[in-house]
Amino acid sequence: MHCNLIVPLAAILLTLTHGVVAAPEKPAGLAVTFSAAGRSDTRTARLCALYVPKGTPATPFLPAGPFAAKWEGDVDSPLRGDYTFSVEVRGQVKVSVNGQQILDAAGAAAAQYADKQVQLQKGANHFTIEFASDGKEDAQLQLHWASKEFPREPVPPTSWTHTPAPAEIADAKKRDGRMLFTELHCGACHDAGTLIAKDGSGMMETMMTAPDLADAGARFRAGWLAAWVENPRAIRPSATMPALHATKEQAADIAAFLATLGTPTKVSAEKPATEISDAGGGLFGNLGCIACHTPPDFSAKDEHARIPLAHVAGKFQPAALGEFLKNPTAHNAWTRMPNFRLSDAEAAQLTAYLLATAKSEFSATTGDTTRGKTLVTSLGCANCHAIPGVEKSTLAAPALTAVIKAGAKGCLTESAGKAPGFALSPQQRESLASFLATDLASLKQDVPAEFAERQITRMNCTACHPRDGQQSTWQKVEDEMGALQSAAQRPTEPVEGAPVAGTVVPHLTWFGEKLLPGWMGSFIAGAAPYKPRPWIIARMPGFGGPAMGIAVGLAQQHGLPLSDLPEPAADKEKIALGEKLTGMDGGFNCTTCHAVKEQAATAVFEAPGVNFGNTAERVRKGWFHRWLLAPLRVDAETKMPKFSEDGVTTQITDVLGGKAADQFEAIWQYLHSLN
Repeated sequence: MHCNLIVPLAAILLTLTHGVVAAPEKPAGLAVTFSAAGRSDTRTARLCALYVPKGTPATPFLPAGPFAAKWEGDVDSPLRGDYTFSVEVRGQVKVSVNGQQILDAAGAAAAQYADKQVQLQKGANHFTIEFASDGKEDAQLQLHWASKEFPREPVPPTSWTHTPAPAEIADAKKRDGRMLFTELHCGACHDAGTLIAKDGSGMMETMMTAPDLADAGARFRAGWLAAWVENPRAIRPSATMPALHATKEQAADIAAFLATLGTPTKVSAEKPATEISDAGGGLFGNLGCIACHTPPDFSAKDEHARIPLAHVAGKFQPAALGEFLKNPTAHNAWTRMPNFRLSDAEAAQLTAYLLATAKSEFSATTGDTTRGKTLVTSLGCANCHAIPGVEKSTLAAPALTAVIKAGAKGCLTESAGKAPGFALSPQQRESLASFLATDLASLKQDVPAEFAERQITRMNCTACHPRDGQQSTWQKVEDEMGALQSAAQRPTEPVEGAPVAGTVVPHLTWFGEKLLPGWMGSFIAGAAPYKPRPWIIARMPGFGGPAMGIAVGLAQQHGLPLSDLPEPAADKEKIALGEKLTGMDGGFNCTTCHAVKEQAATAVFEAPGVNFGNTAERVRKGWFHRWLLAPLRVDAETKMPKFSEDGVTTQITDVLGGKAADQFEAIWQYLHSLN
């Protein structure tokens, strides 16, 4: 598995994390073209990997059954060097480098493995990977590499670049339009007939609804409601709520009606104590709110396109803001606002901070509630929003089939006319038109790998998590956090040597390979019963509905099924050796930094490790072995030491012959015995 050429030191320094450096002038990733039933579909891929369960489509735009896939991309090498490339495959695959075929392999019910040593030239090395599945079994592919300097690993996203072809650009517009179609709730006004699966079995985002307006008067101030109805994008530039062409008087009437839906909870008129507000500012920084939102008193131009909060005090009734922070999904199951499981005290602190620093207010309005209800009904507000006492309207909006036939009219034009005004950019209008030019069958099916990528974008996961060599937004705005962190909320039970910075969060790059989907889905949903890294101030929030789809999709992006193969029968001897290897007496001293269930770590240095008692339910076996062999290859910022310098042996020679793979397997079996 290891090449014979020693890569020069200069190359090692240039490629400490991933082996080769991607050329910055070309987009990252590969282009992958899928073909089935005489049709094709191209998209960008982070990795050369896939997992398609039998009976499911390879892409939303192609039918299920037999398919072919072709990846193309470049690996840019700073120097010439030898690498060993390998594949795990269910199906048939051919791999070519610079026009020369290096691998031809096939696998059936179980993935087969094949490898080949190749010399990469200095500069761009073009890869073509051709895959075919007969559709009778799950389709699977993973492309790995290795060198003398690093053990076998997936070729990382940061190593791939490619030049987008016209088909990739065109199909990207189609995908963008498909997502816009759901985000703008086009099917709420335009009858889609049978084009949308009503049971949620198709594209999950077709089930998205706008926030319900039950108790709107108890939650929102009338002045804000009127301003929002009149011009949503004046308040939030990224709003998907359309302008309804309502006059100022009509907006006031609508606000007056909505204000009758519920009664605000009375709160004390006293101003919150400064220390409570300061503590809320600390939470705003250390929980990562600052990664998605500018602080309420932020007045500069924001280069990170965060959602402004200058209007938050003018929007919410005081008591309602705290309730929203504690349970964001109460009135909107698909909200992008995550649930941090705030305590009453934390919600009060954040509320105090937001209300004390938000300056923008809205003028008081006086409207007619009767006229407002009539307008809410006639404008079709209830087609998107659940509104007590208001039925969905039978708007004059044409059926979706008629919209497709009519072309660029109404919502799809710059002026929109009497149609709702979404203020679509030319690119968005082009994307919607591109999607509407398809048969729309993609709305009734989906692919988890693509769902995960869409939701990572929609939920703004990279605001907090670095991914594929890119900093998170949170890391980029650390200079704004100084004043906020002066009153940072620290863990109830601080751990010696623990980091304080809120931006210390795991990288998202390898989650699909690292975590078992069942646990990952629970964790993303906010349902995990423990925090794996309790010493970090940052807190993983819950995202509810999309969570399991994201977890499954990330696994399939990495070419992995939902679960690993069943573990062999427990080997008591190996378990005992594994326990010894984790300890201080003849082992790797793992328990210095890692707790083992209720047994605390003995002497944490710089940063603690996760509790070993949780490993079996969280981590996949393949990633575990890769991690122990070369931790810095997975995370260049980790404090985890490397125990095998050559990838074959360790310094502990009296256990299992000093063989790293066998020792790490013994540790794995021991950790599994803890669950």
